[in-house]
Amino acid sequence: MTRRTRSVPFAIAALLLVGGGGCARSAPPPSETPARVKDSAPEKIAAQRAAIPGLNLEQDDQRWGVEATRDRKRAAPPEPPATTDASKPRPADVRKPK
Repeated sequence: MTRRTRSVPFAIAALLLVGGGGCARSAPPPSETPARVKDSAPEKIAAQRAAIPGLNLEQDDQRWGVEATRDRKRAAPPEPPATTDASKPRPADVRKPK
């Protein structure tokens, strides 16, 4: 009789585990979110600078003329690439020396 009373709670627990596992569902699929717009280079720079408080970056930029240099670079015409004889590849001589 004691053997039967011990197996009844075990059987109930096993049925609950097996039955409960069958009812379990996976997570619902994620809802479609719109694609994120990529930040432009100036926006990235501004976000990085704003993320670090207390560095006084604006005062340092004014002191060293960083913004003025950026404006000059933007306004200047692009320099043509330098063409020198050293930068051009030369054909290799693969003949045996005589």
